Amino acid sequence: MTKRKSDLLAGLVSVLVAVVFMVQGSELTERSNTFPQVLEIFLIVTGIYLITRGIRTNGAEKGVEEVNDLHWLKPTVIVLATFIYVAGIVYIGFYVCTLVYLLLGSWYLNEKGFTLSALVFSSFFSIGITVVLYLTFTVFLKVPTPNGLLF
Repeated sequence: MTKRKSDLLAGLVSVLVAVVFMVQGSELTERSNTFPQVLEIFLIVTGIYLITRGIRTNGAEKGVEEVNDLHWLKPTVIVLATFIYVAGIVYIGFYVCTLVYLLLGSWYLNEKGFTLSALVFSSFFSIGITVVLYLTFTVFLKVPTPNGLLF
């Protein structure tokens, strides 16, 4: 698949997912729909950018098929981990699951490999994102998150 086609496909999927989220979010109250609306807008802007980039690809690249060395292992592992993460939220708790998911996912996807420095960076990243989510949902928006055994 060429870069142009992958940009167009990713952009269309991003906009489509945002529209589905908007339809589902229409059932939420105005206050609890604030954060999802921000994410939906981000998805739409990103999708439009990717579609525009795919359309504006110069003519020299249109005929050239890129050789993409697609590795299906990483995307498959991340998709499976996402299903486990979503299922685990109810039993373990939203914040603990999010911390573990982000930590292991960012450590797995980094370009340095499974090194100690990559683990430290992934730890800081995961803790930071989880704290921001906690402050956003629990402190600012006062939206309840699923509680599990741990939190």
